[in-house]
Amino acid sequence: QGQQPSHGPSRDELRALEDFVSDICESYLEHGGQYESFSMCLRLLLRHDFPPKVISDILTKLHPILNLLTIKEDRESMHSSLMQSVSGGLPSLDASRRDPSSVLDAFAAALKKRDRELSREDYIYLLAITVLSRNLASSSQRCECGLEAMKKRLAGISSAVIYDVFQVSKLLLESAAGTKENLIRATLDTCLNSSSYLFLQDVDEQNKWAWNKSLEDTVWIDAVTFLRKNECRKSK
Repeated sequence: QGQQPSHGPSRDELRALEDFVSDICESYLEHGGQYESFSMCLRLLLRHDFPPKVISDILTKLHPILNLLTIKEDRESMHSSLMQSVSGGLPSLDASRRDPSSVLDAFAAALKKRDRELSREDYIYLLAITVLSRNLASSSQRCECGLEAMKKRLAGISSAVIYDVFQVSKLLLESAAGTKENLIRATLDTCLNSSSYLFLQDVDEQNKWAWNKSLEDTVWIDAVTFLRKNECRKSK
């Protein structure tokens, strides 16, 4: 029998791609992301169909200046960019593949404490919220182990960011089809709407999401219960 065709890049091809990504990240750091086309190139490499290590390396190497990947664009352009960057909606409904844990870890790390906080309108913030919300919604349907991994992944992220993740997950679970379109719309409707920001909610709502060591388990259990109630309500 003849040799089976390869369904992915060879080891040498992967190494060459990783070397290219390392070089382009160094150049981006050196020149401060002053060229929009440079930013667009790196955003392209963050799409779901690139190897997980490439995505993780970019997010790690550019962590101090991830905000520079944001360019001037309207909501329609941002919607299009995010649609091309994620692999799907709810895997249970559209049969899309789940994101690798290394990619989820890298996006969570991108949202953690940094010299310059990402704003809710920044491209990486929107992409990270989209990817993490999708995984949280999917895990809430599937298994406790996925939820436990997600809880650890979100440790150290601010309450306001976690609130956004849960709000997008809730909207995705409430949607009829759970498609990628539903997911992206949920992210943009949440994050580009200043009135949905946690610290503009009433005091009781803010206190409910207070994320510190002593309340971590309670907040998490209540939040996951809230998600599952919405899922049950939708399925009735």
